[in-house]
Amino acid sequence: MEKHVPCRARALRLRYGISLAELADTAGLSPQLISKIELEPQRQTPGHEKRLKRAFAAIIDRRRARLDALETELAGCGGLFQPTEGDEYGI
Repeated sequence: MEKHVPCRARALRLRYGISLAELADTAGLSPQLISKIELEPQRQTPGHEKRLKRAFAAIIDRRRARLDALETELAGCGGLFQPTEGDEYGI
């Protein structure tokens, strides 16, 4: 019996905490199709690879922007345990 090894896209997605739903939404594909692409080599096409690479790049950009904002906010805050007021997050 042949041992099945998932493709690199799946390994990267799981390693970096990218959900199937987030990747699918960003790539404009269904989660079911992404899962099949990840697990079934016969489903993998150059077109799928292109879409998934663009989706990974978009997710990286989105996360980088959010982390940059976090870094800026942390640099400007006096202390993490000071009480806050505001929206649902206390801001």
